Formats: sequence, structure tokens, C-alpha cells
Amino acid sequence: MNLKTHHKILLLGGGAVALGLAFAGMKLNAIAHTGAAYKAKVACSEIFLAGRAREAVLTSEFENIDPFLDRMSVAVDDVKRETIAAGPLGLGRAKAIYRDGYGCTLENQKPLAALPAIAPVTAEPWIDATINSDLKLDHVDTKKLNALIDAAFADSAAGNRALLVVVDGRIVAEGYGDGISKTTRLASWSMAKSVTATVLGAAVLQGLVDLGDPVPVSEWRDDAARSKITWGDLLHMQSGLAFDESYGAMLSDVNLMLFREADAGGYAADMPAIYPRGEHWAYSSGTVNLLARALRRVLEDAGVSYHEFAHDAIYAPIGAASIVMEPDAAGTSIGSSFIYATARDWARLGDLYLRGGVWGTKRILPEGWPNYVATPAAASDNQYGAYFWLNREGGQDKTTRARFIPGLPEGAYFMSGHEGQFVFIIPSRNMVIVRTGITRGRPAVAASAPLIAALYNAVDEPEAAPE
Repeated sequence: MNLKTHHKILLLGGGAVALGLAFAGMKLNAIAHTGAAYKAKVACSEIFLAGRAREAVLTSEFENIDPFLDRMSVAVDDVKRETIAAGPLGLGRAKAIYRDGYGCTLENQKPLAALPAIAPVTAEPWIDATINSDLKLDHVDTKKLNALIDAAFADSAAGNRALLVVVDGRIVAEGYGDGISKTTRLASWSMAKSVTATVLGAAVLQGLVDLGDPVPVSEWRDDAARSKITWGDLLHMQSGLAFDESYGAMLSDVNLMLFREADAGGYAADMPAIYPRGEHWAYSSGTVNLLARALRRVLEDAGVSYHEFAHDAIYAPIGAASIVMEPDAAGTSIGSSFIYATARDWARLGDLYLRGGVWGTKRILPEGWPNYVATPAAASDNQYGAYFWLNREGGQDKTTRARFIPGLPEGAYFMSGHEGQFVFIIPSRNMVIVRTGITRGRPAVAASAPLIAALYNAVDEPEAAPE
């Protein structure tokens, strides 16, 4: 081997090493960005939208998640109302920006889309039996409810933030943890999926969407399989689309979609079909953001303001003034994960379902919509309806999988979000139970089940009216 050839080999080898190091650095930065974006987004929303104390958010909100997150700093700019998070040496830098009426959005890949101002909603006061003894119900054991709630907040390890019980359209028990009150907006995480189903229901009522129609997704026009996927397929998580919902893997589909992509629904639209539609159930946040993006285009094509639709069709009629739907950088609500509301307004959404989708004299959801969302998706093993979880047994002969909350009846169904955000709808008691908080290191449903069952058991079935 002559010296010239040897030199060329060294150069090629060095180039390969440099390329490998560059690739490793890019991957490390991408991984760091997921963590930084998570931290920037949560800090921004909790400080500027929820209105919680900065010190409490930065010192406790991210505890016991991952040592990697602990090494990421967060800078808060009160003037610009934005947060910037980054790892050591600036790795993974991510910025979240707060805007009135829309909460916080990650500035991913491009500047944020301009959004119209949204008119504020007028709050409707609750009938509150906790402050007016004349409103108490004979079949509600108020003393027991209050004792249960007091004990729940005395247990600091439980991580409860808000507990609220509504029976027959009135608040019968309520409690909050340190730094939280009835006016504090609380994160949805995946409870947002149930809100997205509610918004779609309002669109169905107005004749803007037919659940049996294929979803109009421009990327699918020439795709024989995906172009047949219907709104109902998406609602039931039976689209057949590939999607990795692994939150522990930093570069999984769900993490990339939520924390890197400017267009969350567009990311999901690019997923291939790996099962025939309607035949395979798989929990997918991508499904929900794809639906939200398609709904936006349908509304806008019909001349309806997408950003005002939910407020005009649902939140204003029921007086839920606190609800904020946070968008991606493209301006579409991240309907899988990012909605904030007070515990009282989370209860109000649940109560809308107990009322059959009617509030006062106004029909807000199609007749039968509560039954529709609470009917098991065909391939879901009885555990899931239309963006709502069901409290039903499953497995072979319905004996190998217990109810999520064994102490609640089979007819109960619920919104459920990461780390234990719940709205339980219990038709047999005309009852809504809201629980929000942070449950880490153990399954949140199982951890909350004894308390939820005890709250339920403090309320008897109302006596039938005499004939």
C-alpha cells in the first residue's frame, strides 16, 4: 500500500467517523428536544394558563419523571410570556409561547400560525349544595363525602389536586390541594380526546359531518385503503393506521407528534395503514389529532370558524368559561392532549352527557350521542367507546379482564388522562366525579379506584317519584 492510498483510507475512515459522530449528535439533540419541549410546554401552560406559582411548577411539576429531565433548565420570560428549556450545552432547545385564549404552543419548525381573537364565554354558576343546606339531597351522604375528600388530601403521596362530586346537577362535595382552587385551570392530557369527541358531536348535530363518511384527508386521495377510513373508524381507534404510542421512548410517534411537529394531524396523516379499518383496535393520539385537523378543514370549507366553533356550539351554551384548547404551531387544536379547564368545567362537560346532550332547552349533541360514545368499539374488548373509556369486563366470556373501577357499575364511562386526570360519568346515580392530580410510578386508574368507589357509595340511587 503506497502512502497516497493509505492517506485516502485515513481520510475516508475519518470522514466515516465524523459522519457517525454527526449522526449521533443529531440523534442526541432530537432526544433532548423531546424532553426540553415537554418541559417548556408544561411549564408555560402551568405558569401562564393555569396561573400557578412559578416556584411550585419548576420545583415539583417534573419530579420523579426522568433524571434526564432533571438536567434540563427552564427560563421563564414574564414579559413575553414564554418559556425556553434546554439540556446541557444547549442541547434540544425548545420554546413555548403563551397567547390569550389559546394557552401555550411549542414553536416547532416554523413560526406560530396567526389565530383570531375568541370572544370570552360567560360563566354559568353551579347549583352548589356545599354552601346552601337547602339544596342538599336526601340520598347523598354529605358527611361521608367530605370525610373521604379530607382524607384524600391528607395523603400527600396520593397526588390529588382536585376532587369534585356532582349529583343531580348540583355540586355536593369539592376539595382542592395546595396551590389549586376552583378557579385553577387543570391539564387534561388525554381527557382532551373526550372533548374532541364532544366537539365532533356538535358538528354532527349541525349536519357538518356524517360519521359514516370517509374522512377528507388530502394525503389519502390516491390511497385505496386509507381513503376509505371513516370518521367513525377514527373515533373508535379502529383506523388500522400505524402509530407508536410509547411515551417512554423519546423518539416514538406520539412524542415526536406532540413535541417536535408543527402540524400534529399532518404527522398522523402520513402513517401507513397496517390493518384493515374497523378490525383492529389500537389506542392512538395520532388518530385524534388527525380527526381534529380534518374537522378544521371541513368547518372552514363550510364557512364556519373552526376556532370559534367549540365555544359557540358547546362552551358558551353550558357556561364553561374556563376551557382553553391549546393548538399546534399550525393552529389546529391538539385534540389528543392539550386542553385546560377548571374542575367545575370538567364536571360541566360530564354533566352535559348525563343530560343527554341537552342544556336547558338547547340541544348541543345529537340525540343518542351519550349512548354512542359509551358503546364499545367492536375490536376494543369492551374497554373503549368513542374517545371515552368504558367500565366493563373483558376478555374471554368477559371474565379475564376486570372493570377499571370494580366499585363502579358497568354503565359508568369516563374521560381519562395521563397521571390520573378523570371525569367519571355514572348514569345510574346521575353523578359525575372529577379527580385530577399527579399519580406517578403506579397505574393511575388502579390507584384512584378505591377512592372513586367510596365516593360513589356515598350516594344512593334516588327514590322513584310516586305515581
